[in-house]
Amino acid sequence: MAETDLLRRRAEGYLLGLVVRYGELEGPGAAATVCHQFGISAYRARQLARTAQGVAAMPQILGAVQDGRISADQAGMVAESHKKAPMSEQDQQELLELGGWQGHDDFKKTVAAREDQRRADDGMGRSERQRARRSLKVFDGAGGMVVLHAELDPISGERVKIALGAMSDKMLVDDTAYDPIRTFEQRNADALVALVTQQPADSANPLAGVPDCGTRPQKTVLVVSAEYDAIESRLKNAELIDGTPIDLNELRRLACDADIVPMIFGNDGQPLYAGRAQRAPTKAQKLALHKRDRRCVGCGLRPQICDAHHIAPWDQNGPTDITNLVLLCPRCHTKIHKHHHTIQHDTQTGQYHLQPPPRPSPTTHPPPAERPIAA
Repeated sequence: MAETDLLRRRAEGYLLGLVVRYGELEGPGAAATVCHQFGISAYRARQLARTAQGVAAMPQILGAVQDGRISADQAGMVAESHKKAPMSEQDQQELLELGGWQGHDDFKKTVAAREDQRRADDGMGRSERQRARRSLKVFDGAGGMVVLHAELDPISGERVKIALGAMSDKMLVDDTAYDPIRTFEQRNADALVALVTQQPADSANPLAGVPDCGTRPQKTVLVVSAEYDAIESRLKNAELIDGTPIDLNELRRLACDADIVPMIFGNDGQPLYAGRAQRAPTKAQKLALHKRDRRCVGCGLRPQICDAHHIAPWDQNGPTDITNLVLLCPRCHTKIHKHHHTIQHDTQTGQYHLQPPPRPSPTTHPPPAERPIAA
C-alpha cells in the first residue's frame, strides 16, 4: 500500500508539473480546461490548476510533490497559505518534513497554525484571521449529488450549529410522532435545506422563529422543464436545468407552489425571438438560455452566475434573438471583449463553444523596415 501511494503521489506530481508548464503558456483557465479533459471533475480540475499556479513560484514544494514526499492536496494547502502570508524557504522545509508523515486533516491544521504565527504581527487578532479564512463551495459530486463544503469562524459556525440543531430536533419530534424513517444525517440535510430555502415566520425577528421552527416559503428560482405530449395529454421528460431527469411526481409537487412560465419552441428547437426591439434579454429568454446552454459555454460554470452575451454585437445590428445569445461567466465574457476570443457554433451538435484567438506562428516575422536611401 505504501508503494502504491508513493506511485500515486509521483503521478500527481508529474501531472502537476505539466499543468504548471501549460499554465505558463496558456494561462490557468486553459490549464483547468485541459485537466477536465483527463476525466476528473470540473471542481477538481480548477483546484489542480490553482495549485499549479501557486506552486509555480515555489520550486521546493513542486519538487517535493514530484518526488512523492507530499501529495498534490498538501502542496495546494501550502501554496494557498503562502499566498495569504508569505513563508521563507525554512518554513517550507519544515512543512515538507511534517507533510511526509501527517495525515491530510492534521497537516491542514498545522498549515493554518503556522500561518497564524506568521501573521501574528499584522495587527489582526486570531478571531479576525479565522474569519478572513471563511469560505463556502458548492459543486456537483458523484452520482448526481450536490456537495457543499464550508469553513466558518468559530462564532459563525456555532450559530449555524445552533440553528441546525434546533431545526433537526423539531424534525426528530415529528419523526418520533409519525414515522421515524430519517437517519441523523438525513435530518441534518433536511434541516439545512429548510433553513436556506425558507424564512422564519417572524420576519421582524429572524432568530425568533428558529426555536419553534415556524417557517414560510422563501422565494427561490428553480428552473424545471418538461415536454407535453398532446396525443397522450400528459407531461414527460421532466428535467432540471443541467439535464438531470426528475420524476413526474416530484415535478407535480414543485408545481404546487411555483410560478409556471410557458415556453414555446419552434420546429428547430429555437425559442423566443425579440429582434432589435430591446438590448437586454427578457426573463423568459434567460430561462431559455439556461435550458439550452445549461452552463457557461466557455468553462462550464453554473448558469446562475452567467451573463447573456450577444454573439453579433447589438450595437452592430446584432439582434436580441436566442440564436444570437449565449451564456458566459464574467471571466469568459472578459475573454471575448479584451482578449479577442470568439463564439463558435457546432452545427452537428447544436452547441456553442468559446474559441481562443489563433496563436501566431513562431516562424512568422514582420517584414524588416525599409532603410532610407542616402542621397
